[in-house]
Amino acid sequence: MVDILARDIILIIYTFWLIITGILVFFMQAGFAFLESGQVRSKNATHVYMKICANIGIGTLVWWLFGFAIFSGNWNYCLLGVIDPSSVDNLNVYGHWFTMWGFCLVSCSIASGAIAERFSFKAYLIYVTLYCGFMYPFFGWMAWSAGPLLKWGYVDYAGSVVVHFQGGLTALIAAMIVGPRMEKYASTSKKSWLFEFGRGECSTIPGHNVSQMMLGVFILCVCFYGFNVGSVLVGTLCEPTANVTALEMIHVLVNDLPTTTINVTMSMAGGILGAMFGGWLMNKKPDPLTTGNGAIAGMVSICAGVGFTHPGFAIVVGIISGGIIPLVVKSLDKIGIDDTVGTCGVHCTAGAIGGISTGVMGLIRPAYHGVTCHIGIQALGFIICIVYACLCAIIIFGGLKAVGLGRVSEEDEAMGLDIADHMTPTYPEFVSGGIKGY
Repeated sequence: MVDILARDIILIIYTFWLIITGILVFFMQAGFAFLESGQVRSKNATHVYMKICANIGIGTLVWWLFGFAIFSGNWNYCLLGVIDPSSVDNLNVYGHWFTMWGFCLVSCSIASGAIAERFSFKAYLIYVTLYCGFMYPFFGWMAWSAGPLLKWGYVDYAGSVVVHFQGGLTALIAAMIVGPRMEKYASTSKKSWLFEFGRGECSTIPGHNVSQMMLGVFILCVCFYGFNVGSVLVGTLCEPTANVTALEMIHVLVNDLPTTTINVTMSMAGGILGAMFGGWLMNKKPDPLTTGNGAIAGMVSICAGVGFTHPGFAIVVGIISGGIIPLVVKSLDKIGIDDTVGTCGVHCTAGAIGGISTGVMGLIRPAYHGVTCHIGIQALGFIICIVYACLCAIIIFGGLKAVGLGRVSEEDEAMGLDIADHMTPTYPEFVSGGIKGY
């Protein structure tokens, strides 16, 4: 009886902890807004803010309607128990719903940056509906809730693959389907009706506000502590049927909270150093945009093993994830893929490194902090995610392209989507002053 009471008290405290960290995860939308709007031209900044609003509004609605039910593998959670209120434990299920809702919005936001400045707002609304309602929840169920990957022992502590790699790979496929911006390359070529690539000389299209972009980086860095530290014990405490003692719960909290905090910090530092010196080596000058993206990449890459990786291993993972960003950017430019804000290097590549490195850590220390990780299972989960994300992204963005809802017209793209889609320029004085292409 005493242990049950102690467990309930810990569960209540932890629910408040989930709410606090969940708010931090939700606030990552502000980070994405500043990060992306700073890296696009001023004529498209309002469009970025509207996409973030769409993430929150539509993403929340479909997550409540059926997304969380798919994610959990429990249809009684449709509309959070409106169908059968007695089946929902408010303390446990609501806390889980709130935290995973924030994760879903983060994953959905990733593709926005890769196709910025040329993707229509109407099409984006459809993408958000399909991604938050079906695509993300199903793979989340496979890896985190009750699917085969979880049963096979797949480990993704805070979402390097489930959240970031899935979102980053979706962004890459979307950029290939939508095609590059008009001014990015001398010409474009279609490999098929589906994919478009740039050809000829590749031009740099600078964003309009580096300070704004760096503010987004710092916001995301702070919020990543909620993203990772808030993942401690989510799978244990948020399940109403979990049968653990209060002492076991305290033991896990004491072990995992400091471990996740230190590992996030070390990997962030590694990402900054890797991107700073990697960019310096390739471009002859240290670049603030690359360095800022490196900080995010470091925190992305450590998500998968943040609860049990050694801090020394965490900084190495961060350095690799940040250092590879300049190479990814140059490779995409050479291939002819226009990734507007460098999304693929930050989320797709870093997420992949995080998922695989967790398996490598499993080879070094097969069991650490009570977690057993096998590189074979990690590789299998990674491959399944590649196939699933590519298939879903092709269906979503290929379908939008097929019905003519994907890309805006050349006139609208040249005018800027602030006016073309929203009639609200970010800097109206530039328009009234007669400056064209502001």
